[in-house]
Amino acid sequence: MNLNCASGHKKRRLEFPSKDEKTQILSVTTQDEDTITDLKKRLDKSEEENEQLDGKIETTNDLLKKIEERCKEITKENEILREKNEKSLEQLQQTESEIKVLKSESEEARRIQETKAIEVESSQQTINTLEKKVEGLQGEKENTIRSLQDELNVLKQRLKKEQEDATRDVKELKNEKQLAIDHYTQQVQSRDNEIQRLHGQIRQLSENNAQNEKFCRQQQEELQSFKSELERKENTLQTVVKQRDEERTLKEDERKQKDEALTRLSAIAGDRLRNNNPGITDLSDPNRPMKIAEKFTEMYDNDWTDSMEALEDLDLGEGECVKILLHFLTDSYEECGRLVAELDSHILKAVIISTCEQDTNESGDNKPQDQNIPAELLKPMKDLRKKLTENNVEKLQKKLPDYLMKARDLTEEHITACSKFVADCIKYAWMMQIQDPPVYIEWDFPSDTKIDTNILRSYTKAGDHVDFIVWPVLYLHKDGPVLNKGVVQPKSANK
Repeated sequence: MNLNCASGHKKRRLEFPSKDEKTQILSVTTQDEDTITDLKKRLDKSEEENEQLDGKIETTNDLLKKIEERCKEITKENEILREKNEKSLEQLQQTESEIKVLKSESEEARRIQETKAIEVESSQQTINTLEKKVEGLQGEKENTIRSLQDELNVLKQRLKKEQEDATRDVKELKNEKQLAIDHYTQQVQSRDNEIQRLHGQIRQLSENNAQNEKFCRQQQEELQSFKSELERKENTLQTVVKQRDEERTLKEDERKQKDEALTRLSAIAGDRLRNNNPGITDLSDPNRPMKIAEKFTEMYDNDWTDSMEALEDLDLGEGECVKILLHFLTDSYEECGRLVAELDSHILKAVIISTCEQDTNESGDNKPQDQNIPAELLKPMKDLRKKLTENNVEKLQKKLPDYLMKARDLTEEHITACSKFVADCIKYAWMMQIQDPPVYIEWDFPSDTKIDTNILRSYTKAGDHVDFIVWPVLYLHKDGPVLNKGVVQPKSANK
């Protein structure tokens, strides 16, 4: 029975852009693209002007480098000429010193000549004195006169020889002096000519240096002017680039907002399309139905066989062991379904305000109706629950074994013997129930029911009718396609 409240409650609906709004969005996008194209053209033009300015700057820098290299060469040549001039002056000073030495030697030779002359004059006076003595001693002994005469002759010969030697030495000294004077005079004249030539070159180089310095100043002034112009253009270009970047940022923000709006619209449409639609599979989900079907088959081939052997070790018959293992799986599946429904009820109650104290659906149960909740809100909740699978499974594997023992009046010994199988039953039962829609298993095949080979296969015997169910059929969803066939033990033909 439905209970109505005193006043109605208006339900909110999500509003989506109309066709006119979408057309306006596309028009604004076209205008933005035209503006971006115009900005790109302006940017390309600015980049071309910048490249031309870079070329002019490189040319001017090359010219300035050549001028600086020429100035360095001129300075180097000036240094070389200055060094040569200094060497010439040093050589001239050395020549003057040598001339002074020669003059000193000439004076010394003149003094020697005067000394010789004085000695000759003294010798002459001595001869004269001796002649006077000879005249005064004419009356002395003949031997003394001859001795004195011999001595006088010897003195005369020696005096003559000394006079000749002195005359020859004076002539040689005069000749050497004259030759040295002539030689050094020529050297001095040559040095003077070289000095005059160097002075002329220095004057020429000074004039050239002045012209080069003037040219350098002019080039530096032109370069400074060019740099100022370049800085002005760079500032202008930076302003244009900044404006372009701001416009680009603005357009990028608008584009991002548009993309986000389109992404939200696509996500909403995708969520609506995938919600409760098993025909669309999320291939990025490692726990999608096809993967669960593969694990379900592996569990039967491996864990089920090991558990059968473990239960048989407890002195249980084959039929009883099969029934216990089937109950572990089906009871886990039903309990996980109940828990999922309970969680869905809590979630819906948390996000929807009831129109009365208690809502009931058409079937008469207390499960809240979710048909008015948008798919884009339900889908993220279901996806979040899938992401928390590992955490929830760990808690269920601790909680459900007690429930399984109480439900079938089993002991902990049974659970321990099949611990791996029980844990996998709980795990895959939970994964099946949280699919959207849930993966469905069917195990209600009464005895004597005819075996449908499209969904069932035989266990260890052959036959056409069911004796007991061994392993359930796995469907993509209720009334959906078969993922894995079930296993039944047929009745023997002779029964």
